[in-house]
Amino acid sequence: EPSLPEHDILARGAHFSMASFLAGQKSTVYPNAPAGLLFHGDPGIPQSYANGSMLGFAPRVGLAWDPQGNGKQSLRASYGIFFDTPETFSARDWGLMAPWGNTVSLTAPPGGLSNPFLGYPGGNPFPTPYPPTANSVFPLSGVTVNFPLDLHHMYHQQWDLGYQTQLAGNWMLSATYLGNKATHLRTSTEENPSVYIPGASTVANTQQRRVLTLLNPAVGPYYAGITLADDGVNTNYNALRLSVQHRFSHNFTLLSVYTWSHCLQNAETYGNRNSQGANQYQNPYNRNADYGPCDFDLRQNSSTSLVYQVPKLSNGVVNQVFGHWQLGSLFSVHTGFPFTPLTGVDNSLTNVRQDRPNVVGDPYVKNTSSGVWISPAAFVANPLGTFGNAGYNSLRTPGFFDLDANLTRYFPIREHQRI
Repeated sequence: EPSLPEHDILARGAHFSMASFLAGQKSTVYPNAPAGLLFHGDPGIPQSYANGSMLGFAPRVGLAWDPQGNGKQSLRASYGIFFDTPETFSARDWGLMAPWGNTVSLTAPPGGLSNPFLGYPGGNPFPTPYPPTANSVFPLSGVTVNFPLDLHHMYHQQWDLGYQTQLAGNWMLSATYLGNKATHLRTSTEENPSVYIPGASTVANTQQRRVLTLLNPAVGPYYAGITLADDGVNTNYNALRLSVQHRFSHNFTLLSVYTWSHCLQNAETYGNRNSQGANQYQNPYNRNADYGPCDFDLRQNSSTSLVYQVPKLSNGVVNQVFGHWQLGSLFSVHTGFPFTPLTGVDNSLTNVRQDRPNVVGDPYVKNTSSGVWISPAAFVANPLGTFGNAGYNSLRTPGFFDLDANLTRYFPIREHQRI
């Protein structure tokens, strides 16, 4: 299955190369761009800003066996590899970058919000001229979105082993083991964080402490945050699924499913991590520090649906009054979702703003009378220049149950017509 990354018809986008930045190499397409920022038309930069691959091999195999040959039991097993296409991240964010559109990140500007470009070289850079020309101006503190050129094709391995048996009276029991592993899913990290310098780090000098500014004080200030797409997210999931089913007979049908499972990941993917405020790790240099449960990790999950239909009554008049009724219900119950404690303060002074606190006690109160589930006293802010030890998705919300029901009455008109 080939991986052919989508591309913008106008070739909007850019690629930041650290090697080119260190070597002082500049773009020939947009000569005013800072060193290290390359565009389609520069050597080695494809129009999609990521190389594709034609070598995605996706074998799939399945087995089904009837142990007794009477059609009442089955043993099933399967394995497969499945590739997937990414979210259209590039279509959203390529246009935020110079020269097509500017995004400027200023931390603690001297003029505040009322005059954020006070003292900014050249003054307010907006609006951006469009369409851009070869001599377009690139602003200081510009925000950049970056893909690795050798972007991997995300894929998913899935395997299962299941047993089903039919019992008398239209009942079926099933037990299934499900497992899967996703590889090269995508998230992002900060490629140009601020470096903590003991005794000399404040929010006001965030830009001066960024990695590229420290490496090259003349060129580095043109870069603020560089959002680097990271294709190194891996997840693994294992589950036991038990179910009982009764096909419609004797005026009712029932399906009940229980799943005991666990999903783990070394980082969260684009869409889910938006719930935490940013698509970035707490520590941009340690992806595995975000290893933990997946956002949708429900350790136990059960759902039961039941439909009961009042049988036809022998007395015609009584049947018209009390017959033709149907009761439907859906009952679900599951353990709580995981979530992450955040301080909301950039104590690490990296400008990533995903700091987690340090855990100093048991966080769970679980007081149903007061409605308090988590104790803030179990956490303290991480010291300056450090990252908190609270894990990603290390807390759990309360469990949940829900019962939905409906009562319906139908009125027969003819054999194949009813209201």
